[in-house]
Order: sequence, then C-alpha cells, then structure tokens
Amino acid sequence: MRTPGNLEEPRSTPKPRRTPKERFVYLEALLEGGAPWGFTLKGGLEHGEPLIISKIEEGGKADVEGSGLQAGDEVVHINEVALSSSRREAVSLVKGSYKTLRLVVRRVSIGLSQRSLAVLPKLSLMKADASLVWLEL
Repeated sequence: MRTPGNLEEPRSTPKPRRTPKERFVYLEALLEGGAPWGFTLKGGLEHGEPLIISKIEEGGKADVEGSGLQAGDEVVHINEVALSSSRREAVSLVKGSYKTLRLVVRRVSIGLSQRSLAVLPKLSLMKADASLVWLEL
C-alpha cells in the first residue's frame, strides 16, 4: 500500500539553477568532418544534473570559428532528437554521428541582446525563453 511517505517523485529532467532575471536562448550548431568532435560532456539524468558541455577542446571541431559552442551550454537535442538528459543516450547519439553532428544547446542569455545573438556566425537562434562524470567526444 502506498503512503505519502513512500511515494517517489517522478524522474524528470534536472532543472538548471537560475535567478529570476535570467533568460535562456536556444542555439543550433552544425559540426562537420566526423569524430572526434572536440568537446567534453558532464552530468546527465543519472547523476541528477543537466547534460552540460564542460570543455571545448582547442583546435577541435567544436572550437572552429562559428560553431558558437561554449563551456556551460546545456545540450538539449542531438541530430534532431530531443534528449531525456541521459548521458548514455547522448553518447549513443554522438557516436552514431558519421560526418555531421547537429547540436541544439540552451544557454543563459544574461547580458546578450537579441541583436548580438543575431550576428553570431553560423549559429541560428531558435528561441528566446525564460558526482562529476566526464565524457570526451
């Protein structure tokens, strides 16, 4: 029999911490040329954290001018697949990418205006809105 004391909260995507004045923007980046892609991920639903790009490898495909990816970006789509924030799912999708990798990331937009976002090269603004595990890809 279920009692209020033994009910578990449903598992859901971890919510990033933010202050009331923060806004998020969603950005799309297309990386080409095949693996290695040049970024490192940390977190994931298994660890109670959002899936975050923790490092951009200097000289890697994610570091090329115009990719727009930054450490701290939260990965929300890989190759047009919405993530459940599972690290395992993300690894599978990235490893399954042959010559191109399309990422949609969510970024806190404090201090960024719509105009400044519009001039980021090769980056499309999709929408303006309201235990560490490392994985090198």
